[in-house]
Amino acid sequence: MKQKSPRSRRLNRRITVHRLAASLKYRSRLLYRMSLEAGLALCRPFGEEGRMAAALKRAVWTQRRTYRPRADGKVKLPKEFDAILTRITAGERIAAPELLPYLCLEERAQRAEVNAQLADAYFHASTPEHIAQAKIFAQRAWLLTGFSAELLPLYTRILSATGDTERIREAYKRAGIEAGRQGRIADALRFFELWQYAYHEFDHVDRYEYDFDIMHCVNDLAAPHRFAHDPAQALAPGEKIRLACLVRGMMEINSILIKIDLELAKYRDRSRFDVTIFVPESRAAVLASPQGRDHIAAFEALDYPVVTASDSDNTEEMLLDIAGRIKDFNPHIMVTSAALADFSHYFITSLRPAPIQVGLVQGAPAQFAPPTLDWCIAWTRHPLLDCPVDSSWVRIYLDWPSCDGIAGYNRSEMGIPEDACVLLSGGRQAKFQDPEFWKIIAELLAEHPNAHYLAVGPLMNQIPVFTEIVPQELKPRIRCLGWREDFLRILRIADIAIDTYPNGGGQVVVQAMSMGIPIVAHRNDYMQPFTQTAWSPAEDFLNETDLLVPRGDFARFKQIISRLIEDPQYRREAGERCRAQHVKQADPTAAVRRCEEIYTELVERHLAAQPGSDGARD
Repeated sequence: MKQKSPRSRRLNRRITVHRLAASLKYRSRLLYRMSLEAGLALCRPFGEEGRMAAALKRAVWTQRRTYRPRADGKVKLPKEFDAILTRITAGERIAAPELLPYLCLEERAQRAEVNAQLADAYFHASTPEHIAQAKIFAQRAWLLTGFSAELLPLYTRILSATGDTERIREAYKRAGIEAGRQGRIADALRFFELWQYAYHEFDHVDRYEYDFDIMHCVNDLAAPHRFAHDPAQALAPGEKIRLACLVRGMMEINSILIKIDLELAKYRDRSRFDVTIFVPESRAAVLASPQGRDHIAAFEALDYPVVTASDSDNTEEMLLDIAGRIKDFNPHIMVTSAALADFSHYFITSLRPAPIQVGLVQGAPAQFAPPTLDWCIAWTRHPLLDCPVDSSWVRIYLDWPSCDGIAGYNRSEMGIPEDACVLLSGGRQAKFQDPEFWKIIAELLAEHPNAHYLAVGPLMNQIPVFTEIVPQELKPRIRCLGWREDFLRILRIADIAIDTYPNGGGQVVVQAMSMGIPIVAHRNDYMQPFTQTAWSPAEDFLNETDLLVPRGDFARFKQIISRLIEDPQYRREAGERCRAQHVKQADPTAAVRRCEEIYTELVERHLAAQPGSDGARD
């Protein structure tokens, strides 16, 4: 068995000791707080105004607080202020004149500290009135601290409680730009990542937007480390075009991005292209994940080298290291699978480790297509319309297994009767948040007692509208299965696939078609700007007009699904048409050849633009 290096063993020991210490510290703090609360409960029968009760209240508050006062002693506040905070957390109303002496302190740092602690105290009082007041103090503290990262956890919790996602995003952006100004690359990228996914985290929607201030900040951070490239040399006879593929999702469950990367890798012309896979995470981190191990094994089984970042706990070092390894490969082109979906990928892209950089547009341009790229390849049309980069549309038709190629579950394993008609939808939980969609599901189940519905992707508690829309008597016929690796085995037992709305599926549509399962979907509206929250790419894969409905036409949507439930013959016939269309167009080789043509054209164009070449520009 391969022995771990001494460095790796030391690192593991440090991580283990750190985790143990953190665990003991947390448990001791929890026990201490429980004992304080028990003591406070014992005091209550004797009145809560005594000195002991007051001391216990202050101690409990100290343990519960989210924002911790600065421990460096540089900002000192009057001792009486602590007693006011304790009264606030107990729900007491404090008149403004009592707070004004503290709010009007001369030193900005003192006023910042006062407002931060008041925000924490009012937030923990938990009434709507107190939380609204907490937001005011938190906003003032955020400004007075100069966007301090120490205040950010409290500030975002308060903003989340008031439903103010826009201010949360602005807070993450400000914290990231401030970290960037100080040259803290890892912190800046982390805050920008939180900014990117704030809508998803707090509002449960897929909404992504460009922010050029953030992109300029990352570019500025990369500038001192950016690679220079010698003038390109013409390809020698028999020389291959070198592609560096920067992949995302190696450690994710059921990552569609990795599935697409593997399909492209499978059909690539190895006689013309020399390809290496690059991963911005360390090999130790990737191999610690079951999915990571499987994905590395899958690439290596196809005889592709997989290069990971160095084993380091320093994010900046890791990113510079993997970018350096890409540069050492001397690629003609770097292909990024998600250049803005992860800001570490964007930082690497901004370093320009390859002279030509191409992005795969596999969703929202604001996740996949920074304007600094040289070219993009879009799998579907609507994202391409709003892509701020020269782009090619390449129709990618992955060849998914048919029913015969997948061992599906027995319906009994899913708690579904054998004679039921199974409806199924699949996708990330953000795709299951629309109330109109759930109203139609509820109406279909109410009108068809033999119908059952499976939602693969979300859990029940991730769908806030579910409880209020779906009647109690229908809930036993609905199962939300969460994000699964065995989606194809679950899909195998479905009779009808229903595309999600307003954010539709791409490869889920194709997977259903491959198994001969009819899928009902909404058409796309190409006259509107692209937005991930209102997009249905089904038409890029499916042209069965009786299964596609005008966008938002839920009456027609319901009518088609009802007919499929009630008419097994029509259902089989529709499924066969879907399967036949998939068989006709499913040719990953065609998509790969077109991508290779684009890569070749870009290299030739780059060579022609070199000084001294026939095609050189003035």
